[in-house]
Amino acid sequence: MYQKILVPLDGSSAGEEAIPYALELRRLSGGTLTLVRVVPHNMAAAELWHVRQRQLEAEAELYLADVASRLDVAAEHLQYTVMSGDVGQSLLTLIHPGTFDLLVMATRDRRDPVRWMLGSVTDYLVQRAPIPVLLVRQREEG
Repeated sequence: MYQKILVPLDGSSAGEEAIPYALELRRLSGGTLTLVRVVPHNMAAAELWHVRQRQLEAEAELYLADVASRLDVAAEHLQYTVMSGDVGQSLLTLIHPGTFDLLVMATRDRRDPVRWMLGSVTDYLVQRAPIPVLLVRQREEG
């Protein structure tokens, strides 16, 4: 059913909690899994921005390569990509019709009033994604 699964990662261990669910769905479907990390544009000085942005993108590439190396998935069923820009908009651009069947992502604790008031990438994608979104709730610590 879900042949092309997209898993956005933010570089945190909490974000990686969605991976086991995506792996199991990929295993059952025989499809492909794509990991993506979006490096948000920062507001650094213009002359430093490009250098820092390239550094952040290189770090994101290394992070995704590390995560991918830890997964028990054949190379032909696993891809990863780095993007830069607004996180929600970049992911939505990536999810145009036919590219992916399912978006699997971790969701954070909504008890934090700042996150609740400002919204989140998760909320943005749940409202706008043209494909089903599977949210994996962050495990309680303790």
